[in-house]
Amino acid sequence: MPLITLTTDFGTKDPDLGYLKSQIFRHIPNAQIIDISHQVTPFDPQEAVYIVENSLENFPENTIHIIGIDSEAVKEHPPVLIVSKGQFYLGNDNGIIATALANQPASYYLLKGINGSGFMQTHILAAARLIKGDKPDEIGQNVPELKHVVISKPLVKHNEQTGAVSLIAPQVIYNDHYGNAIFNLKKEIFEAWQKSRKFKIKLGHYEIDYLVENYHDGTKHHKNITRAGEMFARFNRFGYFEIFIYKSNKNTGGANSLLGLQKNKTVHIVFEE
Repeated sequence: MPLITLTTDFGTKDPDLGYLKSQIFRHIPNAQIIDISHQVTPFDPQEAVYIVENSLENFPENTIHIIGIDSEAVKEHPPVLIVSKGQFYLGNDNGIIATALANQPASYYLLKGINGSGFMQTHILAAARLIKGDKPDEIGQNVPELKHVVISKPLVKHNEQTGAVSLIAPQVIYNDHYGNAIFNLKKEIFEAWQKSRKFKIKLGHYEIDYLVENYHDGTKHHKNITRAGEMFARFNRFGYFEIFIYKSNKNTGGANSLLGLQKNKTVHIVFEE
């Protein structure tokens, strides 16, 4: 049974998602469809890259991932196939998939030889041919590279005397289901700049001078039981810097609403000299 994942910005209210699934089953009746996300914010490539980068890598070999984000194939963004670690990624050459897979080996193909006139028909027909055993170079033209999107990086200030990083200003790139704020700062970059120095995370009149390992790790830093509504910082399971409110929810509010940490907002991480 072929495994096909769907990641789109279609939402679940409109008929687009149902139509896409009906077309997949029409051409691949025995497909097993796995929904990854259909709530990707439209026209936000950085959020799309974050979701694709961290959702799909561990699926079994020969899984087909259909990425319906900025999904209309046009001359500037033709339909493409990317093969990486034995998995197949189908989308458009808008930079999202290639950027999400930038840190792993990949082969790129333009799907010019497949004529699909309907909505994402080219991608579906390519998936059907892959399932039948056709090779990527039989259904697409191998190319050396595809487009990439520009991913924002934290602003950095250096000490004039030592040259060491003295301040990092990361930016919120994603608010998750709980309202937690995910920033464009990865753990390995932070540690390379930190060099084991103490630091303070400054957000308005709030300050944090430590990181926790997980959502319940705050008890190590408090004599009393950690209470819902307290603020913490950590690097999440994907290695991205995150600020969260302990046990936040839609009723009590999360870091995005209580702390104003919505997309594009920044905090300051200041290192001790």
